[in-house]
Amino acid sequence: MNLPLGVSRFLAKNVKSFDPKRELEELSTASFSGYLIESSFGGLGVEESALLFRNGQAIGAVYEYYGAHHTLSGDGALPHVMNAFLSAEGVLDGIDLSAQQVDLVVAFNASLKLSTPISKGMFKSLVKDRFDASLGQSIAIARNPAQPASKESLFKKFGLAGIENH
Repeated sequence: MNLPLGVSRFLAKNVKSFDPKRELEELSTASFSGYLIESSFGGLGVEESALLFRNGQAIGAVYEYYGAHHTLSGDGALPHVMNAFLSAEGVLDGIDLSAQQVDLVVAFNASLKLSTPISKGMFKSLVKDRFDASLGQSIAIARNPAQPASKESLFKKFGLAGIENH
């Protein structure tokens, strides 16, 4: 993830000590501009997520599954980002940016923009009650389909069963 440096609000906060329903609402109330970034080690290896705010509204999201070489952006990343806040392991950084810096991030990374900004009062409904490991598993299945078919299974598929190599 390539996000600008800003002023640290907090660094290396244990995700277990982060109450996303309450703290995301507080950031929104405080008209936070910047991003929250979480790094963790999940079922697919190192994972990183970011939620971008502008004047108290979440306007962008990105989630990277480094082990699967897969990145989700915007609306597709949002459930993964919200889920990551509930993980058992991880560290969270909060970085303050100016509204202009946030605008530049969006200008250079348009894919991370959410179709509808998330405003105060909406975060509680987006954060579930517990971590859902199946989100990461769905990425693993999509990225690693079944093994390639064997020569024998291909012969059967095309009605050529019983043909021997000569």
